[in-house]
Amino acid sequence: MVYRSSFSIVAVAALATTLAGGLQASQAATANGPICDTAARVNSTTYYSCSGGSHTALDIANGTCSVWNHRGMLVGSHRYVLYGGCANSCGACTAGAGCCNGGAGNYYVVSGGSGWDFRQLHFNTNGDSATKTCDRCALGLVGSTGNSTGAHSHADNRQYGTRKSAWYTAVGTTCGSSGSCNNRVGTPTL
Repeated sequence: MVYRSSFSIVAVAALATTLAGGLQASQAATANGPICDTAARVNSTTYYSCSGGSHTALDIANGTCSVWNHRGMLVGSHRYVLYGGCANSCGACTAGAGCCNGGAGNYYVVSGGSGWDFRQLHFNTNGDSATKTCDRCALGLVGSTGNSTGAHSHADNRQYGTRKSAWYTAVGTTCGSSGSCNNRVGTPTL
């Protein structure tokens, strides 16, 4: 009996260690603007165009389309998974089904622990567009793919698919804030 009890305690301890090692804890990251242009500005935050319906994400634009690189926003090395296949666009979507990929257009996802992810949407693809691990690298060009009314970079931080606003409100990012790649716009959870 003593042998079995000892074995059971060891087995339970080993199982607990395995399970704990398999869980990925969430952590904060730093996000800079996606466009290396001092003219880049935040034009939507919690509300579309800063006064419309609920949005709970950042839209950043500089008034151009397919000119400036759309960069990875997360500081440090992260894996950006590409979901592409949408035709490049500089205008509003006019077809059904959210105009490609459920309205997201061409987009990237960086996955974290506890159901968290960080997404960048609506970019136009180019030779830089691919799944990759990098630190603020070029992902494509600022565009308007998916359910979009003009060229911009959309960034959101979600937990189990629900957008959260604390990642940008906690650092004071508001409409009109700089969206330049040298400016911190948030601290998303991953």
